[in-house]
Amino acid sequence: MTNYFRQLTLPWLIALSLMLLFTALWYHYESKIMQRAQVQQYTSSLQFSIRPLLTSKNPDLLKAQLNHLRYASVLPVGAIAVYSDSGRLISGTDKAALLPQFQPHHRQHEFHLLHEAGKLIAVQPISSAASSGYEDVIAGQNDNYYIVVQLDAPGNYSVWLVPVLVVAMLGWAALLVMLSGIGRVSQRQQTDISLLVHKLSQLKQGQLNSRLDEDLVSELTPLKLALNELAGQQLNNRSRDDTEKNQLKQQITELTQSLASEKQQTAQLQRLYEQSKQKQQQQILQLRQLTQQQAVMPDKLLQQALHSQVMLAELTLPTEPEPLTSLVLTEYVARQLPHYRNILAAQNLTLQLNEVAANAVYQLALPESLLTTLLTALLRLSSHSEGITELTLNMQLSVTGSVGSLLLSVTGNGDGLLASVRQQLVNPGLQSQHWQDSDSQIVTLIATKLNAVIEVQSLEGLGSTVSVRIPAADCQPVQVKRLNHLLLFDQQLARLTERKAALGSLVTHVAQSTDLAELQLKAKQYHYDAALIFLPAPTELAAWLELIQALKQNSKVLCYADPNCIQMWREALGVAITAEPFCLAELQQVETVDAVKLPRLLVVDDNPTNLAFIQMLLKQQPLELTTANCAQQALQLCAVQQFDVILLDIQLPDLHGTEVARQLRQMQEYQLTPILAFTAHALADEVASFKAAGMNDVIFKPLEVNKLQQILDWCSSAKTDNTGQ
Repeated sequence: MTNYFRQLTLPWLIALSLMLLFTALWYHYESKIMQRAQVQQYTSSLQFSIRPLLTSKNPDLLKAQLNHLRYASVLPVGAIAVYSDSGRLISGTDKAALLPQFQPHHRQHEFHLLHEAGKLIAVQPISSAASSGYEDVIAGQNDNYYIVVQLDAPGNYSVWLVPVLVVAMLGWAALLVMLSGIGRVSQRQQTDISLLVHKLSQLKQGQLNSRLDEDLVSELTPLKLALNELAGQQLNNRSRDDTEKNQLKQQITELTQSLASEKQQTAQLQRLYEQSKQKQQQQILQLRQLTQQQAVMPDKLLQQALHSQVMLAELTLPTEPEPLTSLVLTEYVARQLPHYRNILAAQNLTLQLNEVAANAVYQLALPESLLTTLLTALLRLSSHSEGITELTLNMQLSVTGSVGSLLLSVTGNGDGLLASVRQQLVNPGLQSQHWQDSDSQIVTLIATKLNAVIEVQSLEGLGSTVSVRIPAADCQPVQVKRLNHLLLFDQQLARLTERKAALGSLVTHVAQSTDLAELQLKAKQYHYDAALIFLPAPTELAAWLELIQALKQNSKVLCYADPNCIQMWREALGVAITAEPFCLAELQQVETVDAVKLPRLLVVDDNPTNLAFIQMLLKQQPLELTTANCAQQALQLCAVQQFDVILLDIQLPDLHGTEVARQLRQMQEYQLTPILAFTAHALADEVASFKAAGMNDVIFKPLEVNKLQQILDWCSSAKTDNTGQ
């Protein structure tokens, strides 16, 4: 790079000299042009200044004016004179005689600038039109005049010397800068060479920081690359050595940790052995207690206690995790219900079952064997309370998205749980040596395996509730068979509400009742898919017998009764009666009735409030409801479909109700259809006009429960008649 700059020095000097010459010539040329322009401008101003004086006929005045103009000029004017075209001096300044003899050879019309004897002579013609009056004084009749101005010529060197010096100074400054750059580059090369020598020395000594990252001059770049390659090889070799050392250290560390882990495992196995030994001693002690109780304990209770001991022993053994089973809870409960009832039969306890709608429509994955063992232990530990007569098993599955939670709870009456059972459930790590605490130990062990949470509520004299909430990660919806209509009877209103909510996933419409008379009325209104009846205490046996026999003709009848009175009901009714509890899976065996048997009711009223109120009242009734807000809409609906009963408002905005009834009676399909007049009030003659128009009955507004029953009776009778046809 330095040699390159040195080679450029001579061409730069030649270029600088040519630049100086060109600058001088250029400024010389420019100065001549400027000088000509200034002189021409000055002579033009003289022409305009003296032109009026040519008409004054006074040569002295003209001379005075020329002298004045000469001294007022900024140009170096030596003399000024006015000549005729024949060369005769008309007037001039003081030194006009020094001017050379002016004798134009031919007529001139433009400005001329001449150089004579180091002087500048400027000639400016003046038009004769401006000086016609002056010719009368001066002899000779000339057409034109000339102004002749003599100027001192300035030295040429003053024009171009300054710019030439400026350019020369700039050129020398650039040359000095270039020489300074050459010096810096040379110094940079020396510095880079010293840096290379230093890095080579470090590399020779084996130092790892010998890599060169600084920017060097281009001539030294190959040396930099070679040096870095050598440094990289050295670093790789050192890194390989360090890696091997680290691997050896890591192996030594792993062997040390493995030895420590084996020691910990040995200690843990020793602790497990001690715990297993304690559990075995505890189980032996509990079995000895059972042996001592054998003489005074019923055989079924003894079998259950022994079974609990076996299950507890199996749970304490180290085994593989239980496999998951896909379960639909309603089907699972139906399979296990006989087993649960047998558990309580030994103590003459009754079992109630509460399920929710999600149990039937979702499938979850749980270890079935652990779930069965857990429910068995919950029932057994809850049955140990004093004064208990009934247990209620609640299974409630709640699902959000695909994540669910299963709540299992057993509620019993009586005096509540034993103190040892409560302590065992609240403190799972507490060791117990009594045989009656085996079931509570089973519950805590299974809850731990299923990541479940245990909650205990027990009050002396008020009963107890033990709940276990199990997380269910994967809950998938399943297809279930749905019944169209179900008749549900239970005298206990709270339990009736719970059962109806649980049936929501399996039945489209549930007609409920808590009174026998209401049940008889609902049974006549519609042919249900099934009738689910929870019989009360045996009373009014004849009415019940008539009702059951009527229901059996068109519906599947499922009767449940308390075990204490089930025999009396069987003898009185002569039908199969099942001891409670009822499970939702039993409805899957019921055959559905064709849905087209529902009576279809058309309500015509122009008041939206009345229509909304009627829809709310008839929402739970076994019928298909259609509404219209004017006569024209009602006639159009009747033309395209067949209704069983028509509730027709009298005061419609477009047509009177009686006229609508007459038009309907003219249709072949509606000659026998019941048409009910719907009005707020009517006199006897008005009622007669309604019936004369073809209406069957009158329903007065506002609609009440007894009037609603009147409409339902018409729907029931009309459907029966149509079915008979």
